[in-house]
Amino acid sequence: MLGIKAALERAQQVKTYLVAHGLLDRTHSLARAEGAIIFPVVREFSAPFDFDVEFVDIELDEREQGQSLREAMSGALSEDEMRDLIAAYDIVGSIAILEIPPSLEAKEALIGETVMRINTAIRTVLKKTGVHEGEYRTQRMACIAGEDTRESVVIENGVRLKVNVEEAYYSVRMASERKRIIALVRPGERILCLFSGVGPYPVALSRHTQASRITGVEINPKAHELALENAALNRCTNVSLLLGDALEVVPRLAQDGQAFDRITMPLPHTAHEFLDAAISVSARGATIHYYSFQREGELGRALDAVRDAVRRGGRELVAHRTVKAGQHAPRVWRVCVDAQVR
Repeated sequence: MLGIKAALERAQQVKTYLVAHGLLDRTHSLARAEGAIIFPVVREFSAPFDFDVEFVDIELDEREQGQSLREAMSGALSEDEMRDLIAAYDIVGSIAILEIPPSLEAKEALIGETVMRINTAIRTVLKKTGVHEGEYRTQRMACIAGEDTRESVVIENGVRLKVNVEEAYYSVRMASERKRIIALVRPGERILCLFSGVGPYPVALSRHTQASRITGVEINPKAHELALENAALNRCTNVSLLLGDALEVVPRLAQDGQAFDRITMPLPHTAHEFLDAAISVSARGATIHYYSFQREGELGRALDAVRDAVRRGGRELVAHRTVKAGQHAPRVWRVCVDAQVR
């Protein structure tokens, strides 16, 4: 069968791409070669990596198929309870995060234990007890199985990130979008990462691009603390992390004469409030990545917000594109406007 061979240090990056694009053959096991990993793939494709990979013909063992949560709970729940079961859940490192409807709260411990049984990499199962709220966009959770912790280590785009899923916002679903941004960076760029959180943008950009300088700004002290740890953990030497409100920090950067060639703004709920500040420190020809939530059929509103801000700043919008970066809710998309200004 067909496999793709990658150096061991690049294996996680290759796997992330394969999973995101539906190319990983989940019916067969991977294989190890000297200093390399061979992943089973469903077809040959044009590899987008900036490092060497090789397609090989190899015999790989068939993989025993694991159960889904819905399959595993069949027989343990009534028909009504099965209809209420929310079988999809997020995995953040060794933590699984579930939604438990009120009708299933009496069975939550059983559901949590089942998640750990069908996925042996999970050490903690948490249920959401609130929505993302407040200035820090944090979410309350409760442990329903395993070790009662909120901290884990995630491997994303070839970097290790220490996260706290309750005290600092982090979205595993944005990994592919962050990889997209990485691929756009040119050597020597000065990059500003607003709302930098635990550091997924600054750290990955430092490790996988030739940016000259990367500055992160984060208002949440716990997220900032974790970002500092993550920058050190990944030996990032060109990253500067600043704690504070972007509306206060960015004007200080402007006063110091700093300008940036690329600015990321991954705060879809309220990023529009910071567009003027971002434009004030954008260099000539800079690209701003502005994120927002938009309903299907109204995606153009994101570009309208950028146009208005560019006009207010006395700048010119010279190129743009709008990219869907994931579905937030039925008929609601997270979109990113890549806007080049001068």
